[in-house]
Amino acid sequence: MSSPPESPEPVASIALRGVDKHFGRQQVLHGVGFSIGRGEIVGLLGPNGSGKTTTLRIIAGYLGADAGEVRIGGIDLRADALEARRQIGYLPERPPLYDTLTVKQYLEFVAGAKGLAPTARRPAIDHAVEACALGEVLGKPTGRLSKGFRQRVGLAQAILNRPEVLLLDEATSGLDPLQTIEARAVVRRCGEGRAVLFSSHLMQEVNALCSRVILLLDGRVLSDDLRVADDARPMTVEVVLAGLDEDGALALLGGVADVDRVEPVVGATDPLAHERAGMAAVRATDGHMRRGAGGALRFHCLARRGGDPRAAIAQAVVGQGTLLELRALEATLEESFVDAVA
Repeated sequence: MSSPPESPEPVASIALRGVDKHFGRQQVLHGVGFSIGRGEIVGLLGPNGSGKTTTLRIIAGYLGADAGEVRIGGIDLRADALEARRQIGYLPERPPLYDTLTVKQYLEFVAGAKGLAPTARRPAIDHAVEACALGEVLGKPTGRLSKGFRQRVGLAQAILNRPEVLLLDEATSGLDPLQTIEARAVVRRCGEGRAVLFSSHLMQEVNALCSRVILLLDGRVLSDDLRVADDARPMTVEVVLAGLDEDGALALLGGVADVDRVEPVVGATDPLAHERAGMAAVRATDGHMRRGAGGALRFHCLARRGGDPRAAIAQAVVGQGTLLELRALEATLEESFVDAVA
């Protein structure tokens, strides 16, 4: 009996392979390649000058690659640029607004420029206005809007044609904290069901919005699958305990199964933990933990790869001391970045 045919793999919404770009004699992209599927919000992270904007402009069709291939929803950008561009919504770092037009006039203009049929323009504009929360400013000239609202209008024009791909270049840059929070919410709404490539040099923005990160450095992809929470990294467990001196605690924790290494957190005592334990905070004059003083001590226990020592740590401490805190630490994007560039 023959086995059923395998289902074809879904076509990536964005796929780059071996993309090179030169400006004169300077090569700014070196064999850039990655892919992004529908429903992903992926960060393009790198310092200023790393090639992020150039990469976005090539994907958007604003610049041509000198070598390599770009496909949008399976369509070769070089072979069928017009059809590929119909699948793209693009917000550059500076939204392309006309300051004398009201928001409504501007969106009507963009809808026509994008080639939407007259009967499709009103529903498309209504959808974009709702997604980007622009109802209260429809009658205002775009030149009189705050930067936060200008970014929203830029996002609205990008999604007017219901694109499969959304390209965002520094979409939250320069916003105040409240505007940034609002912009993140709008990006998430606009990104539903699409492939979103979000370019930024700010780790906290990529961390807040993206599930996966492409790391670009000097025009080269160092990693196309950088994760904030990486299950492949060994677990680090933070332990706060009392009733033991430092040497005794190190020996106890170091003998636990699945613990590879124990590191004291120097100078870090926990006043709340002391209060819970009915102890006074104890610090040595040089800032180091005082041996044998009975105060709360904090340690980081690095697990062996694939291991989870939390239950064993709790069992080991019982009867030997007082366990005040036990938690797994999530890897930060900064730590993943350092691992990638090391």
